[in-house]
Amino acid sequence: MEYPQKNTQSSVKQLQPREAYSADVRALSPFSMANDDFETSDVICSGLEEMSRHLRWLDDDYQSERFERLGARARSIVLLADHLGLRRLGQVAADVVYCLEDPDSAALPATLSRLMRLMTQALEHAAGPIVEY
Repeated sequence: MEYPQKNTQSSVKQLQPREAYSADVRALSPFSMANDDFETSDVICSGLEEMSRHLRWLDDDYQSERFERLGARARSIVLLADHLGLRRLGQVAADVVYCLEDPDSAALPATLSRLMRLMTQALEHAAGPIVEY
C-alpha cells in the first residue's frame, strides 16, 4: 500500500512591520510642496540629513551599550522631529529616553526598533517614488 506523499516544501513568511503613514510624514515629501517654497525645502532637507545620520548610529550605540550616547541621540531626535513636524516620531524617541531612564530589558529594544522603523519610513517617503529607466 502506498501512502500519499506530504508536500515537504514549506513556505516561510517574513513579517515586515510597517507603521501607517500620518499627515506629518506626508508633509515631508518634496512632491507635496506648493509654490516652490525653497526655503522650507532647505530646512526639511537638512533635517532629513541629520535624521539619517542619527538613524545610522542608533543600533551601533545600543549594541555597544553606549546608553548615555543613545539617550543624547534620542533627545536630539525629539527636537529634530518637533522641528520637522513629525509628532509620532518625536513621541517614540521620547519613549526611548523613558526606557533608558527606567531600564527595562524588553521595552528598550522594542521601542528603539519602532523608532528606527519610523525614521526609515519617513526617510523613504521623503525620498519620493523611485523611477526606473
